[in-house]
Amino acid sequence: MPGFMSNNTSFTLCRADAAKFNADALRKHVFTPEVNADGKRLGWVGLGDPLDEDFAFGIEHGEYAAFSLRLDTRSASGAAVKLQLAEAIREAEAAGKKLGAKRKKELKENIVAALTAKAEFVPSATDCLWDLSQGRLLVGTVSAKQLQAVFGLFKTTFGVEPMPAAPKADLSKIFAQICRKGSYQCNGFTISPFGSASLATPGQAADKALVAVQNNLNAILSALDEGLSIQKLRIVASAGANPDLNLDFTLDAGLAVSGLRLPKADKDADPDAEFMLKTDTCSSAADLVEALGE
Repeated sequence: MPGFMSNNTSFTLCRADAAKFNADALRKHVFTPEVNADGKRLGWVGLGDPLDEDFAFGIEHGEYAAFSLRLDTRSASGAAVKLQLAEAIREAEAAGKKLGAKRKKELKENIVAALTAKAEFVPSATDCLWDLSQGRLLVGTVSAKQLQAVFGLFKTTFGVEPMPAAPKADLSKIFAQICRKGSYQCNGFTISPFGSASLATPGQAADKALVAVQNNLNAILSALDEGLSIQKLRIVASAGANPDLNLDFTLDAGLAVSGLRLPKADKDADPDAEFMLKTDTCSSAADLVEALGE
């Protein structure tokens, strides 16, 4: 499961009042195998480890609080639902019964419920990195469903719901500048285009009919000349003050970060040192994203 302790990660940039942090409250909402009203199992665990229900890795690390949401879900096989529904309809028709749309819908719902109850739970973990010095929360996903689950339990636990950051600037125009100029200065970083992007025509829904370009800056420039706008852009950024710091990730026009490459720790590095190495990279990327969005 990609996360803040892996080789690459994604995250949604949020704000959350650091004064609301309470480690004891987090422990009160630790993961348990109890199934909730939605048929799911969820709760907090140690960072990146679905089995760490005792927070052995620790929660507070200097100015950061780190933990993960474990969410177990189960679903019915679409093929099995289709087959059983067809069988039920055939049996009804063989018995001389005519099934209307309403009855077919009821049959399908009953089949889905029965198959779901028998299905195995599939676990997932979503990392959370809370910078208590800035009130900034990085949630390790760009999935709306996963964010909803994190936000819901976060509010139950801490009494505050994270607020996703929204750009004030038109990032599609900034993306175009980065590609046309070849480099762009922001917050002490020199940003260059990697040559991969997702583009759309003006007014087009961001999640529909995007044109994907891989490793071809000239193709991106041609698309811009044809009136398309960049919705996502892979960038590389280097910091003059820290030549060893190089950031490589894809940023979308709504500030969501994906594919952020994280550095590898030395073989003999302890978990705390590895955590800080990767956290510093995530934090630097978040600083840059916030500056670009201003």
